[in-house]
Amino acid sequence: MRYNGLSVVLTLLLSVIKGGEGRVVEPQSPDRTGFQVLRLQASDSDLVDTALRLADEYELNEWAELNRPDGYVDVMVNLEKKERFTRAIEDAGIVSSVMIEDVEERIKRHVTMKKRSANDNYDYDSFNVFEDIEKELKKINNTYSDIARLDIIGETFEKRNMYVLRVSKDIGPAPTKPIILIDAGIHAREWVSISTIMYIINQVVRNPSDDLYIKAFLDSYEFVFMPVLNPDGYAYTQVDRLWRKNRVYNDKSSCRGVDLNRNWDYKWGGLGTSGRPCQIDYRGPAAFSELETKAVQKWVEAYKSKILLYINFHAYGQLWMTPYGYSTDTPSNEVEMLKYSKIAVKAIKKSRGTEYRYGPVYTTIYPASSISVDWVRGAEDVPLAYTVELPDKGDHGFLTPPSEIPLIGKETWEGIRALLITLADDKGLLKTAEIIIV
Repeated sequence: MRYNGLSVVLTLLLSVIKGGEGRVVEPQSPDRTGFQVLRLQASDSDLVDTALRLADEYELNEWAELNRPDGYVDVMVNLEKKERFTRAIEDAGIVSSVMIEDVEERIKRHVTMKKRSANDNYDYDSFNVFEDIEKELKKINNTYSDIARLDIIGETFEKRNMYVLRVSKDIGPAPTKPIILIDAGIHAREWVSISTIMYIINQVVRNPSDDLYIKAFLDSYEFVFMPVLNPDGYAYTQVDRLWRKNRVYNDKSSCRGVDLNRNWDYKWGGLGTSGRPCQIDYRGPAAFSELETKAVQKWVEAYKSKILLYINFHAYGQLWMTPYGYSTDTPSNEVEMLKYSKIAVKAIKKSRGTEYRYGPVYTTIYPASSISVDWVRGAEDVPLAYTVELPDKGDHGFLTPPSEIPLIGKETWEGIRALLITLADDKGLLKTAEIIIV
């Protein structure tokens, strides 16, 4: 897959311009005025593949999202390419419609990241800059020290810290209970993944006395949250809202960044990855070449025997997916994994009617090798591992409006909560006697 023309120009502008004391000069935000997001609706799997091929041929992969069960591919086009591209897809028998009329207008209208003054409280109903997320995690660590512990597990290329927040009753220096591991923000532009994990952190940390289930969870599990797996990329989305990768410099290339969710050491470098640094799914020069994935690898390998459940948040598409992404191979316990998927998506639908599909990554969305969920399940043998594509289904796509933040957070927590209740019942884990499993 390749970037479109704008992204190639942007990437060249992002090449190293150093002077003085090694300062790097970055460009202004790219202007996507008039860019549209089109939905390519295909009637069968072969036409979905044709849509993806045409998107690749026209270099429209900066925004290319797929929902295979629902038979659609979303792509972003500029006015220069739209006429030729739409003619090509019509000739192929694919119907198109406009999902977002003007990407730049949508970005400016309601998609902003807030930065707060020193005296402001963290706003869980807004998107927040990395520094304010950092402050809130430290505040939780200090205020709820009886149940919360914040650790630094690594440092990024641009010297930002990578954090792990552990939450459990009688928290100690190292995990002792079955671990529920949840991460977010591995793809920088997927802001709602980070707002959702922060919503869940807020529920778990602040509500034990009000919610008997959360109290029971903290008695029985240790929640481990990795809220921002790609801090450099996330910070850079204030310049380029649709940036996806990290911000490392690539050898012998003017294009920056590695797709951190193509950098894991399980079937590394296969389908759904690229060896070209300018492409959006560039896998890096080697498995675990990146500081971010190395930091997570070290933590997971230290405690993998205790990890019971892993959830990796993304956006968008409303999909609750199991391994694997590298091929149609499935884990030995796929039936069990799909059972818990069904429980989660049923609870989400009950919350506010949001409908999710579930199934393996490869057949539910697209081939994607070297992804975290495959490594966690396939290499580290964690029993339950999921990739979750949060809402919506394309009305906003990556550009989730702030009004959706609490709604998506609430329904996602309801899904995880239902999964954990059933899982605990199945495994005999809940220690609080008064809890009744329903």
